[in-house]
Amino acid sequence: MTTITLGQRLPFIGWSSGADRLGRVEARRMLRHPAYWFGLAYFGLFSTYAVIAVAGGKDEAWNAGYGLVLVGACLLYAPLTVISANRVAAATFRRQVREALDTTPVDARQRTIGAILGLLRGPVLVGVAAMVLMSVISAASSPPAGGSAKSFAAPGLLEHLQVPVLVLGAGLLGIAVARWLPVPGALPLVVLTLWFGTSGLYAPADANGLVHAPTWFAPWVVWAVENTGAVLRQPLAQEMWHLVYLLGLSVLAGVAALLRTPGRRRGLLVTAAIAVISTGLAGWQQLG
Repeated sequence: MTTITLGQRLPFIGWSSGADRLGRVEARRMLRHPAYWFGLAYFGLFSTYAVIAVAGGKDEAWNAGYGLVLVGACLLYAPLTVISANRVAAATFRRQVREALDTTPVDARQRTIGAILGLLRGPVLVGVAAMVLMSVISAASSPPAGGSAKSFAAPGLLEHLQVPVLVLGAGLLGIAVARWLPVPGALPLVVLTLWFGTSGLYAPADANGLVHAPTWFAPWVVWAVENTGAVLRQPLAQEMWHLVYLLGLSVLAGVAALLRTPGRRRGLLVTAAIAVISTGLAGWQQLG
């Protein structure tokens, strides 16, 4: 029988107990990153606005609550996770993380795996919590003031699966940038390029509340339509293909981060090829 000792790698994966321990440390460091404090301050201002809207009769409490979680998870937490994951992943190479590395030496591949495990155990779990909360609130939501029941339908749990995947993709992008571009200013340049490069993909929903290409190719959730102030439920089949599309992009970012490290590449290249095919297929199928 094969036994795995401290620091020993599992075959073909590169994972070790040292990387696992490092992942627990990285999860705490990501969750405590100062970037989230900025988001919390902005979220407080948005919450004040929502309370005023409810008190003034302009919106219902359930709808305002859903909007708060939507903004907090998708428009604040996910983008800020790019910063948190990037800074933590980069710091692992700049200085020693004593809790995990003093006792067990880990190489660049395992450090990267540790950062990915930290992302899964920290920010992504926050995304899962937001997913559950949004699903509960949406079940009690109703058409917002000025909206119509025809154009409004609360997304369900399946649609909300995109929320933790969005956080996952943001974090993996941050880790990949930390590995490939470990220079000052690289992260904001990449983020701004992604932002302006994909902003043109957004197109308002039509009169029936449906979105069309090229919005489906945007790396965000499409059922949040900001220009109407409503949450519009799209056909479930398209939403599920968009979920696969987002997951494929996330996997590609994770593979890119691992390819920057020494170690076996065949499995990573096969994974990348499968992700490219899956993402391309999902991208086509999500158009309906």
